[in-house]
Amino acid sequence: MERFVLSIEKSIETENWYGALTLAITLPDICGRLNNPKWGSQKRFEKWFNKYIIHHYESPFHGEGFTFLSAPDCYALRCAFLHEGTDDVTRQRAREVVSKFKFSTTGSHRCMFNDVLVLNLQAFCSEICEGVRVWQKEYENDSDIVSGLAELLKVQTKGFSPAPGIFMQ
Repeated sequence: MERFVLSIEKSIETENWYGALTLAITLPDICGRLNNPKWGSQKRFEKWFNKYIIHHYESPFHGEGFTFLSAPDCYALRCAFLHEGTDDVTRQRAREVVSKFKFSTTGSHRCMFNDVLVLNLQAFCSEICEGVRVWQKEYENDSDIVSGLAELLKVQTKGFSPAPGIFMQ
């Protein structure tokens, strides 16, 4: 998972905002699948989000139980952006409160205006990266997770052998 987290961090560093966001909103689903491979995407995404990310979005200052970003709304963002390229989540079944997301790189984070949520892209991605690192530490000795991690896509940057007896440059 570290290669994905480092890719997000490098994308932020080089202001590749869309690359950072795209990868960041896929990581809860990837981690969730490794934990619960037989569950559907939404269920595993939401369970993982609620365990590792939700604490960043709860606000006692706005009243008990107030959450800027729920797991279903984040899943709706994931679906709208990855499948439709939009920040409008009104067509997503998972949606709860938020109808539209606005990402900024200028500092504002967790600002709600009616049903529009403004998030700082760097902060949002960093919170997900932090959650992934906590999750990975928690499961570092789990053989099923370790073997699942070994099966994740890896881009070959040097010569490699895709099959016995074959070497590619």
